[in-house]
Amino acid sequence: MFVVGLAAPALLASATTAAAISAAGISTAASAERAAVAGAHPAWATASADRGALDPAATLDGIRVFLAGKDPAGLESYARAVSDPRSPSFRHFLNPRQIADRFGPTPAQTEQVTEWLASAGLTVTGTDPHFVAARGTVSAAQRAFGTELHDFADHEGKHRAPVGAVTAPASLAKAVLGVTGLDDPAKQRVEPKVKADPDPYGPPATIYRGLPCSDYWGQKAATDRPKVDGKTVAWTPCGYGPQELRAAYGVDKTGLTGKGVTVGVLDPYGSPTIEADLAAYNTKHNFQQFRPGQLKQYVETGGATTCYGGPPGGLYIEEALDIEAVHAMAPDADVAYIGAKDCESTSLIDAVNRAVDGHLADLINNSWGIGSEPPSDAVRQGFEQAFQRAAVSGIGIYYSSGDCGYEDPETPCGKGDESTRKQTNYPPESPWVTAVGGTTMGLDQHGRKVAEVGWGNVRSNLTEDGTGWTPAPKDAYPSGYTGGSGGGTSIVFRQPAYQAGVVPDKQALERPDGSTSAYRMRTVPDISADGDSSTGMLVGYTGRDKDGVARYHETKLGGTSLSSPLIVGIQALAQQAQGSAIGFANPQIYARYGTAAYQDVTDTPVSVARNDLTNPNDPDSAPLKRLYTAGFSGGPLAAFPGYDRLTGVGTPGAGYVATYRR
Repeated sequence: MFVVGLAAPALLASATTAAAISAAGISTAASAERAAVAGAHPAWATASADRGALDPAATLDGIRVFLAGKDPAGLESYARAVSDPRSPSFRHFLNPRQIADRFGPTPAQTEQVTEWLASAGLTVTGTDPHFVAARGTVSAAQRAFGTELHDFADHEGKHRAPVGAVTAPASLAKAVLGVTGLDDPAKQRVEPKVKADPDPYGPPATIYRGLPCSDYWGQKAATDRPKVDGKTVAWTPCGYGPQELRAAYGVDKTGLTGKGVTVGVLDPYGSPTIEADLAAYNTKHNFQQFRPGQLKQYVETGGATTCYGGPPGGLYIEEALDIEAVHAMAPDADVAYIGAKDCESTSLIDAVNRAVDGHLADLINNSWGIGSEPPSDAVRQGFEQAFQRAAVSGIGIYYSSGDCGYEDPETPCGKGDESTRKQTNYPPESPWVTAVGGTTMGLDQHGRKVAEVGWGNVRSNLTEDGTGWTPAPKDAYPSGYTGGSGGGTSIVFRQPAYQAGVVPDKQALERPDGSTSAYRMRTVPDISADGDSSTGMLVGYTGRDKDGVARYHETKLGGTSLSSPLIVGIQALAQQAQGSAIGFANPQIYARYGTAAYQDVTDTPVSVARNDLTNPNDPDSAPLKRLYTAGFSGGPLAAFPGYDRLTGVGTPGAGYVATYRR
């Protein structure tokens, strides 16, 4: 996912009148002359971490003032109406030109914002329909935005951030959606769900899985390992192929292939070997090849050459997983790969805007997020406006819900994500996207489901004497929790109308810390599919072996990075069945709740034996003898009858797609 700072518990930060600020390099202004706008004073910028003012002469690049447009309230209202089956405006989508004319910024607003920045001493470096970009000295930025900029320390070093509220002239405040670039971009990056050790020269390092493994659920018994609850466990599945996954969701018998639908896959960067990898993958699995022109690539270049300390190659596995999973479900759907120029959150906003402005796809999969800590108000505002424009355009936006449950900092993955508390992820918690959670799914030799529980794994290790597992699965949370479907109750967004009457009040009102909210809040996920790495999909990509040679390789991968493109592929079939755009899908997903369209997912403990390699990039490294257990209901999230914050409404049943036929 992708991670950032804390926000107030409201749908969006409201603009309030700011007090005048008088400081070195900042002009004094009466409070009536300035108004606060969505900025970036993050939770980590505390007084105790303050290390003093920045050099006033230092240069800041990448300042952005996002533009609110002429009618932001009208945009949100129309996005709601066009997505609501009960509204007379349902499916009355607008094209990009109509959206720009009706809701975009006026030339006068852009000009006024440009003049304001220039008058403060900043250099405007560019404009587009969504923002005005600028650069300049710290002194000029402080003068423009009415707040000092300081360094704040954390375990990674020093990071800049505004000391107080970010403000704009009161006469312009309504034209400003938010301001980014005043805080350190390193704290506003997104991160992909699938990570691999990066190769500084191109491809990612090859990932290997330990043996033995089972061709299907329960095939090979781990007779040399201790029993669990008196039963012999089986070796983990080797990984499912496209035919097994199509059979699992019953789409192989629908006669639908996604023809006439374009599915977008949006990630940072773009793999130079993706076309060859897809051809090799489909050949190996005897699956339908991409026809000429079926894969279209829109990759923006010129961004940062590193992402979380590694080069772009580390993200190519994510791209391969996303496209192969979509193609498995909807082999005739066109695929538009939309590559952001880097991992910065503003670059991802740009990529979403490019996809929506050009209507590059009908549905867009996003297997990345801003991680555990919510982003700045300004970043969130930029995404929310893009999501609402997508809804008005008839484009569905889908996000992986996360791979660490409730981001509990007491768990290893929560600690690794630097989470400060139990909390949901953004963008999945946005009420304008479909958040896709994960399950642990066991398939027999015919591709039929024989086991499915909520994905939330705890890991146990073989004891030294080989007679048992430690810790016992029932005692393994939180220390042994290795990951699971992202979910929970948002502290930022109120409950959207489509969740009313479906999400039980106990879940909608219970905050992550266990306290009770005064309002029903947005809960995630919305829907789920297979996501456990133990029951994951075989993915083909070009990887660098330990001898340094790049070769095509397949490995088993999971996470909600798998769940989301599987659901998006199924939704492409649903759109084909419907014969028209689904658009923002949540109102229709929840309208089918309680019917045979879904398979409800409930928890029952299931375990698999695994030999994890000490070094996943070396197939000859020593194995770690382990047990993975899901469906144990030992953490703060669990799967039970009805809607739950681990699997949402459930998984698509064999008849799900048919419910969209006219």
